[in-house]
Amino acid sequence: MTFGDYLRLHVAWARRAAEVHAEAADLYSRLAERGMPGLADHRDETLRAIAHMEQVASVNAAQSIAHDEMMAAGGPENSRAYVEYEAMTRRHQELLPRDTLG
Repeated sequence: MTFGDYLRLHVAWARRAAEVHAEAADLYSRLAERGMPGLADHRDETLRAIAHMEQVASVNAAQSIAHDEMMAAGGPENSRAYVEYEAMTRRHQELLPRDTLG
């Protein structure tokens, strides 16, 4: 398994986790409408988590493409491709969520 494959696995996991959390957020909303205390807060926290996971998935998808392109250009042995890959990695790191969800 390549590093790009590993990133794609994490993309799939993050997207699936976001789907499951969306179902939970919907449930929290319906229960909050029925007057259950605290569930509106859980819904809001869950919506933040969904946004976090979707952002991580998008960044990891872009990073997997950057990795594949670097490898197709000769891998780390191609210094220009590697420098471009490192620059793309830094840009992607800046796109990662800063929200700690805590």
